[in-house]
Amino acid sequence: MSTKFMLNARQKRMWPILILGAFFEGFDDTVINIALPYIVQDYGISPQMSGYALSIIAVGTMVAFFVSRMADMIGRRQVFLTSVYLYSVCSLFTAFAPNIEVFIFLQFAARIFLIGCWSVGYVILCEEFSTEHRGSAVGRFQLTAVFGALFIGILLPVITKLGLSWRVLYVVGAIPMIPVFLLRKRLPETEAFLRMQEEKKRGNKLPKGDFFGPWKSPYIKYTVVMSIVWVFLYFGIKGTLNFFTLRAVNELNWTPNMVSIGLLTQTVTGILIIALNGKLMDRIGRKRAAAIIITVGCIFSVFVFTLHHFYAVLICSMIASGFVNSFLIVGSTLTNELFPTEIRAGAMAWINNIVGRLGQILVPTVVSTLALSLGLGNAVALAVSLPLISLILILVFIQETGKRSINKPLEHKGITENG
Repeated sequence: MSTKFMLNARQKRMWPILILGAFFEGFDDTVINIALPYIVQDYGISPQMSGYALSIIAVGTMVAFFVSRMADMIGRRQVFLTSVYLYSVCSLFTAFAPNIEVFIFLQFAARIFLIGCWSVGYVILCEEFSTEHRGSAVGRFQLTAVFGALFIGILLPVITKLGLSWRVLYVVGAIPMIPVFLLRKRLPETEAFLRMQEEKKRGNKLPKGDFFGPWKSPYIKYTVVMSIVWVFLYFGIKGTLNFFTLRAVNELNWTPNMVSIGLLTQTVTGILIIALNGKLMDRIGRKRAAAIIITVGCIFSVFVFTLHHFYAVLICSMIASGFVNSFLIVGSTLTNELFPTEIRAGAMAWINNIVGRLGQILVPTVVSTLALSLGLGNAVALAVSLPLISLILILVFIQETGKRSINKPLEHKGITENG
């Protein structure tokens, strides 16, 4: 029987700095999606060019893989703090970017450190919290990032009412640099990393996972399938998030207040839906839950980009937002449960950060190109339906992993075998 989630003295000291990093990671990561129509107007670029810009910026999420890996060499604390400082600096400089080229460069760099902050923050939580409370800790960390995105919805109408530029949002995104620097001594290095360093000093040879293990038999089957799954999941996730505001403003003529209402209702409803979907994965199994989550997410995302009435789009966007963000729960849970402990981190890195992120990079360019002939709404509607391919792959090729210990290896007699 699990005990109530409570922080010990050490966790209470580090929690504020982790939460600050997560909150503004969510804020800075979301700004570009919200401010995109205003950025396009300010720089005088075409919607197609904005799609190419998003694709280039998204490449930074792949480069972040190398920043995250540095945490194994120089420590979790140093990489986390440095990532917060640097994404804050990039945000501040972005506010003064004179042209689209400089904007792209700064946001490309920002993505490297935003993802670095998120991934290393996750490692810190996993190493500092027991198995019994780890899920709650990670859930609260991720929920804080959602509140960071919610904060933008509150700020947007205030900024526009005062006649201020979208650039103010990026100034706000630089705020964490100050409190995180002042509170930096509250964040210790994780005990797990310190123990590993001590073992190295003693000359003890530590067990080492094979970084290329996911690409070897018998796991290569899962690596290939889940890589493709992630690519198409990102078409749904980023297709919905990147282009919602752009369509709302350019095609539906929504005012900043209407956009703000949409963002706020999406986030509040999304928090509830995400929590329910997490429980659904445990109650009815991974594959059945995936079928519900992905199908509902795709259907309502298509509605968001094909309907025109304000309230119809608003209601559909509320449902779509929660289910599309739940795609991350499906992909992350399956990926982590399919691989043994010694190659689990490497598998997630290869499948999500390296291969899967290609979907995030491709979707803006694909949508912008299709929009020339189909129109923006129809182009995005096509893109956000592609996660159905991921669902087919999951149902056909992936074993049910919901009723087994994460430390117990799966049988590999055949990739279609049910656990």
